[in-house]
Amino acid sequence: MEKNGVRIGMASAYFATMKGGGEHYTLHLSNALANLGYDITIICGKQPFKKPEPLSERFKIEYVPQLYFLRDWGMKGIKLLSGGAGFVHSYQYRLSCYRHLLENHDFNIIHTHDPESLHAAVKIKKKYNVPVVATFHGPPSSKHIKDVKSVDAVLPVSKEIKESFERYEIKNVYAIPGGVDLSHFKPMNKDRCKEELRLEGRVILFVGRVIPTKNIHNLLYAFKKVQSTIEDAKLLIVGDGVLKGDLMNTAKRLNIDRDVIFAGAVDYKRMPRYYNAADVFVLPSIFESFPLVALEAAACGVPLVISIGAKAFVGDFGEDAIFTVDPKSIDSISNGIVEALNDEVSKEKVKLAQNRIKKYSWLERAKKVAEIYEKVMSR
Repeated sequence: MEKNGVRIGMASAYFATMKGGGEHYTLHLSNALANLGYDITIICGKQPFKKPEPLSERFKIEYVPQLYFLRDWGMKGIKLLSGGAGFVHSYQYRLSCYRHLLENHDFNIIHTHDPESLHAAVKIKKKYNVPVVATFHGPPSSKHIKDVKSVDAVLPVSKEIKESFERYEIKNVYAIPGGVDLSHFKPMNKDRCKEELRLEGRVILFVGRVIPTKNIHNLLYAFKKVQSTIEDAKLLIVGDGVLKGDLMNTAKRLNIDRDVIFAGAVDYKRMPRYYNAADVFVLPSIFESFPLVALEAAACGVPLVISIGAKAFVGDFGEDAIFTVDPKSIDSISNGIVEALNDEVSKEKVKLAQNRIKKYSWLERAKKVAEIYEKVMSR
């Protein structure tokens, strides 16, 4: 399967500006493909006057000018700016990415992970006949379909997203869900991890970007209800984002701020300690495509409380191995957490999850992608 000399341009717009699931998917897939012998170059955005912070420096990185702060304004919902700022950011990055690829398109395949990079790559394909493979981390909008119809293979990260492409009668679609590094994420001594992180009591862990779709406001209200049943409960929020200040104010208003810990962004190398310090992992999102953080928590032996908004994950991983909750119901979230904190109840689900997690290897994912690369290049 080794493919020394096959050059892949891995275009992930936010690889050096965000640390979300999509960016980590790009990182882990790239690592596994590099281990198979592929020559990976990351193509991503860089803000002006700001030092980039790539998730990894293992690969050659080609930076494209990016007005990411405009996207940030859009996420914050700043009136009079949000809609226009998002549009300008999107258009600017498309154009910059295309100009970059005009001069740097010496790849066997361009593999995109976002719509702006895809648009630029499709134009390069038409001009220089460079094959394009497109990973989608969420359902496509109708405005993306024209570009999608020009690519050689579409790789949605879940079967649910795959079906949304098939409704547009697109045939070359292969679902490639995310994976987990089982050598990195594994069970550790819980008491030792809690002591190292200076955590006490029953720890409820959330990991992810602090943005509206993650539904952390409802989690705070649910946590207040949990405390009425479990007095020593603590809520640990790992991640950063535009809503952090607002959420801290909400925690203070609910009088739970002493028991809610905002840890901010945590280095990937240290994440196993945070998972292992937790008594339960909760993901209350309104929507998730295929959350890698849930796989990481499962690999560490933590009971999973997962929103039905992560429909693809729930279906693929199995409802019998997790506690599912309704993200719109504060009672549902709190009840799910309390149930998961019951060791006798959660023991069987954790055992199922530990057995099931073994099939989610990044190497196996990369081998499937490599097969698709071969099909694309043989055409």
